[in-house]
Amino acid sequence: MTGKVKEEYWDVYTKERIRTGRLHRRGDKMKNGDYHLVVHVCIFNSNNQLLIQQRQPFKKGWPNMWDLSVGGSAVAGDSSSQAAEREVMEELGLKLDLSEYRPVFTMNFSDGFDDYYIVKKDVELSGLRLQEEEVRRIRWVDKEEALRMQKEGIFIPYWFLGKLFDIKDTQSFDAHGDRRQMLQVNFAAPDNLKSWMSLAEIVRDGFPGLETEAALEDYRNTVMKNIERGSAISAVDGSMVVGILIFSEKRNYISCMAVHPEYRRQNIASQMIQLMMTRLDKSRDITVETFREGDEKGKAARAFYASLGFVPGELCVSLDYPTQKFVLKASVD
Repeated sequence: MTGKVKEEYWDVYTKERIRTGRLHRRGDKMKNGDYHLVVHVCIFNSNNQLLIQQRQPFKKGWPNMWDLSVGGSAVAGDSSSQAAEREVMEELGLKLDLSEYRPVFTMNFSDGFDDYYIVKKDVELSGLRLQEEEVRRIRWVDKEEALRMQKEGIFIPYWFLGKLFDIKDTQSFDAHGDRRQMLQVNFAAPDNLKSWMSLAEIVRDGFPGLETEAALEDYRNTVMKNIERGSAISAVDGSMVVGILIFSEKRNYISCMAVHPEYRRQNIASQMIQLMMTRLDKSRDITVETFREGDEKGKAARAFYASLGFVPGELCVSLDYPTQKFVLKASVD
């Protein structure tokens, strides 16, 4: 390789990721306490294959190794997404608009911050223009092939490489994984009991009669009996119970239902009701007791039952608390 290399400058950040207003020249040793920004872009196609590149054998830093789709340092003035767009264009000749994207995660390293973007896009490889100084060749790989290449010592040893393929939806993926993919609604099992009771303590203010520890213990026994008879349903995120429902086949009745406050508006209650309906008699009225109109605690519950076709019924008192029945009328064939 010949020719004069153009000097490149980076913005200098503090450890809190605040721009200092100073610049650092690439190739110089960074001062202690100074940091710069790096970006990586991982492009996946509709077959969940990752676009990877082989670095040139004369390139400094991991020469001749296979790498993620694109990576590089942000130059002075770049925002994170601008740097990602520029690197994709420079290395692959591919124009992307990442202005509405956020990094899925950021890795800290000794000299800075490394933002990782995940983009879902079917790309025709023959139409790409590779940066000769950086990229030797490109290809698509699935998870098994990428991990095999890493095991063979020809892929940069990213410890999280396999995890990248598991991120199906960047809006639902966080530090705990892909929430939507992990959420399961099933009939509850005995090993759900501890987490079920943890949720019960969180939502106990919305259930008259659960104010004391003794009442919670009685409720625990009730839950266990319903789990054993198959009339308890739980929504589980990984191993954490985030939705609970107990019903009575004999009475065609919903005894209690609750969803974790951080998991509401995710259709969990509807999924639990749907599963319950496979066990109840639709030729008979289905009932539930909830809060009366005007009770702030019951605003969401009443709206939810109404959305399913339940209609207000008689006024009641449950455990000395004023309630009202809601009724889903029997189906008529």
